[in-house]
Amino acid sequence: MNRIVQSGLGLMVLTTVGLFSQSTTAVTETQICGPREDVVQQLGMQFAESQKAIGLLGEDAVMEVFVSDHGSWTILTTDVDGVSCLLAAGEAWDDTSITTVGQGV
Repeated sequence: MNRIVQSGLGLMVLTTVGLFSQSTTAVTETQICGPREDVVQQLGMQFAESQKAIGLLGEDAVMEVFVSDHGSWTILTTDVDGVSCLLAAGEAWDDTSITTVGQGV
């Protein structure tokens, strides 16, 4: 049964990323959620994405950014119950640091 859940989740992730085929982010009306462990596993297996950043969203959730060496990226939120939901996905992630020069920037 676990294999069925994983393959179904993989299809949902693949479908969601297909909806984000342009380099800009998009929001769908259907929210894709699942156990964090399963979502992270599918992001790693299907897109070679690993966690790049994490931040708190109040006391009840965290936001995570997953990125691949090929430039694909996914943003998840995970609640205190371990349920992760895909917020956005895209391509052309750039890890370049920006240095500002001068004042007022």
